[in-house]
Amino acid sequence: MVSVKELRSIELSSYTIIATAIAVLFSIISSIIMTIAIGITSPNALGVSIYLISTLVVGTLMYTTYNTFCQGFLYNTLGKKLNIIQIAFKDEKEIIKISPATTAIIVSMILTIQMILLYLASVFIFPLLINAVIQTLMLSGQQILAYGLYQFMLVLSQPIVIAMIIFGTFIISFVFILLGCYIYNILANSGRGIIVNLSKENGYTAIDSVNVKRFSIVFGIIGGILSLLSLVISMGGSGNITALIINIIIGFIVAFASGALTAIFYNFLAPKLGKLKLELIDLTN
Repeated sequence: MVSVKELRSIELSSYTIIATAIAVLFSIISSIIMTIAIGITSPNALGVSIYLISTLVVGTLMYTTYNTFCQGFLYNTLGKKLNIIQIAFKDEKEIIKISPATTAIIVSMILTIQMILLYLASVFIFPLLINAVIQTLMLSGQQILAYGLYQFMLVLSQPIVIAMIIFGTFIISFVFILLGCYIYNILANSGRGIIVNLSKENGYTAIDSVNVKRFSIVFGIIGGILSLLSLVISMGGSGNITALIINIIIGFIVAFASGALTAIFYNFLAPKLGKLKLELIDLTN
């Protein structure tokens, strides 16, 4: 049985908590890998480089808490004025279709608004965070990396670059989200849609768990195809076959691993911190 549901709103506290917790776990893994890499290349700096863990984890916690709350708030606000996302379920478990155009429009608008807000906040906060990271890198003997980060920040501070980033955020996110939805719908129509276990909780639909295998495979395929598209665009269609094959393999592996870890983390954290709750309105009744 197929049912079409409208994603009317997102319960902010559940989304903020679970998304932030998942991001923090990713930051812990990333910072440990980075610390090990610095320790291998510069063993004498291993003690100092450990400070990177706390810097990245705390920074991720603060940013993701703000970012996810903002995303949910903007979706709930824009959803009252725009067409909102529709999702088709098979047997109340398998997601077999996501509305491409409405999803691309609302998500790209959210990302663009967030980019503007991030720029306004970065004028006051970001330099302090970057300065702390640069000092940590300098103390750990990574002067070249620190100088490169400093030069990168100088480029980003230019007004023309900021305008291009904001405008590009909307265009690029719209195109890639639209394509991602179409790719997902093709996969779902062939029986490879994401499977979730749902339940009713306080008037919301709660996601109890996510099928790790389906989630990771879908994200891997979409990531691989979009990575290939990114390379073709960046090379103006003149890329060689070997580079294209390598890029699609890397894109698939990264997206597959990220999707698998995200689903695993969610299934582990949801019973402890609370499940993601959505207001899904059934349009088939």
